[in-house]
Amino acid sequence: MKIVSLFAGCGGLDLGFEKAGFNIVWANEFDKAIHATYRFNHPNTILNTFDIRTLRGEDIPDCDGIIGGPPCQAWSEGGKRLGIKDPRGQLFLDYIRIVKDKKPKFFVIENVQGILDEKHKESLEKFMKSLQDAGYNLTYELLNAADYKIPQDRFRVFFVGIRNDLTNKYTFPNAVNTEPITMKQAIGDIVESPRYYADELVDGDHPQRLNHDVYVGTYDAKYMARNRVRSWNETSFTIQAQARNTPLHPQAPKMSYISSSQRIFARGYEHLYRRLSVRECARIQTFPDNFKFIYQDVKDGYKMVGNAVPPRLAWYLAIQMKKSFADQMTISKKEREQIQQPIKQVPIAKIAEQYSKIIVNNAYPEFLKDITGLKLNKRVLFGLVKSDNVEYYINHSAKIYYTGKKFPTTIDLNKLYYFMPYIKGQGVRDLYLIKIARMGSKKEVHPECEDSDLRLVFEIQYIKQLFKCYRPVHLNIWHTFTDTTIETLLKMDEIEEVI
Repeated sequence: MKIVSLFAGCGGLDLGFEKAGFNIVWANEFDKAIHATYRFNHPNTILNTFDIRTLRGEDIPDCDGIIGGPPCQAWSEGGKRLGIKDPRGQLFLDYIRIVKDKKPKFFVIENVQGILDEKHKESLEKFMKSLQDAGYNLTYELLNAADYKIPQDRFRVFFVGIRNDLTNKYTFPNAVNTEPITMKQAIGDIVESPRYYADELVDGDHPQRLNHDVYVGTYDAKYMARNRVRSWNETSFTIQAQARNTPLHPQAPKMSYISSSQRIFARGYEHLYRRLSVRECARIQTFPDNFKFIYQDVKDGYKMVGNAVPPRLAWYLAIQMKKSFADQMTISKKEREQIQQPIKQVPIAKIAEQYSKIIVNNAYPEFLKDITGLKLNKRVLFGLVKSDNVEYYINHSAKIYYTGKKFPTTIDLNKLYYFMPYIKGQGVRDLYLIKIARMGSKKEVHPECEDSDLRLVFEIQYIKQLFKCYRPVHLNIWHTFTDTTIETLLKMDEIEEVI
């Protein structure tokens, strides 16, 4: 299938789709600092370098799909968040205009999670309505790259539309790894000494390791306001587009706490602190080592890497698109094996044989004295809410959540502490305490049912609104459940300084 790429950048999204078997026939990128890099790494794609605002449908070849990420700075939590009032935010409208003109079978749009903020609700609704009115069935979800064998926490929103005269349906990829990919696994073998640059021109290629160049600009007060080091056994912070905001190398210890708005480099270890190199960032973004970033200003190297969609995540999205268009594309056996998520299920009746009744009991007085203080290591169950029960969760009056007749074996019932209801079409927002998890029956909620209709029953108590607005996270297990921790959830609120 033929693909057109808009706001292509260096081509991370394009690379993932290419690896999945799509043909990127034409791409548009206006930033001239990126052109050499794109042409070098995508020699078979025609690169158009005009301002997208000047392009019309007839300027762009016919295609089966359009992919791309309109500039995210207007919606970023770390920027001014002017949204549609920012000229960069208005470029989203040009993407929509071209989709309307070309009418591809599908499109994929990537953006930062800040676009979901309540402040931008009206603009987002207009965007979505415009795409739906153009004749597309639209779905969107918030994905964390770390769930797809990518060694960083990187939350991004993906909007996928399929033309509504087609019967094809798109399903977002399920998480494929339970253990995170660590910094050690990602960059532990890069042992060569990097080259250091501030504002001077880069002197050709690094003689041993391509793009192993480090920005040495000053660390401002904003940068020093929080820890910027993740250890070797952790995943990386989000790789960002601004060189000055790049995470620090894991060879250094965590930064020392001075106050809520100040950290310092650990005494005696100051020499170990440096930013990750362009190549190390590219590794964490899952670019292959032979993907060459061409730049004279090292800051342009960081910008290309940080603005890209991780190619590995793009590949998983692309494979799901191949599945959607199985009538036109074939998924290989190897590809199927790579996306498989074998999750065993256990009948509730089998669980009942193991537990007489109570499975989890958090309803002791000492537990309930102060339930508003978050316990970061405690596990949270996301559960899809049936449409006829949504109102009880919207007004926080829900007291019971019950499951279907089977439950995934990957979720450890004994460790569940919190519950977040997933409202279809919106996502998760509100946090509940699981007071008791026990065996029960559907009859407790629906008197017309039989007592023998066994279910897992969670007695819940509303705690608070965890997020300002709903987050359309992906339900990784049967599109019904996800199991995570509070600490992982709160990473969604880590600010990215995108300017």
